[in-house]
Amino acid sequence: MISPVLFAQTARVGIGTSNPQATLHVVGDLVFEPDATIVPTRLVGVSVAGDLTHLQLSADLNIVDGELQVIEDSTDDNILFVGEVDQSADAATTVIYNNYDIGIDSYNNENAVLRITGESNGYNMTGFANGYDGRIFYLYNAQGNNVTFFNLNANSSPENQIITGSGSNEGINGEGVAEFIYDGVQEKWILVNIRS
Repeated sequence: MISPVLFAQTARVGIGTSNPQATLHVVGDLVFEPDATIVPTRLVGVSVAGDLTHLQLSADLNIVDGELQVIEDSTDDNILFVGEVDQSADAATTVIYNNYDIGIDSYNNENAVLRITGESNGYNMTGFANGYDGRIFYLYNAQGNNVTFFNLNANSSPENQIITGSGSNEGINGEGVAEFIYDGVQEKWILVNIRS
């Protein structure tokens, strides 16, 4: 069935309606075939009321190579990026991680939350490599196995060691989070908080 096209005196066109409410008012389905040679610069969306409008893109939301991408803003203090540390290569035994390189200066350098996975036994940590003054990270033990953090343990280099604050070893029982900050004066990781 072909619906009438109406040209109102108000310079509005209605397709499938005799009372157009916009410059172009379509009642029913709409098929649009874009020109693939045009580089996209804006999004087009439909509001709850059915209004078709365009959205100006910004530095945080852009189209890159034809795909919509959110541009990560690491300067926003309210955004915590999550990184991964897979321990499955060492999962067969209870492991002690000395001078543990969890990618703080490489693949996890912008990540504040580090998700630990792949362990099938309990494990221990005596220190983390590549700390620098003020670096904070949250170690998320995303598995049911316990982890123990050793206080000032000599198996890690002095600049990589952990100060638990209690003078004793501290741990996460099962899934939980430990918060660390690096003190550049003491050259140690300070265990600030544990949430099991």
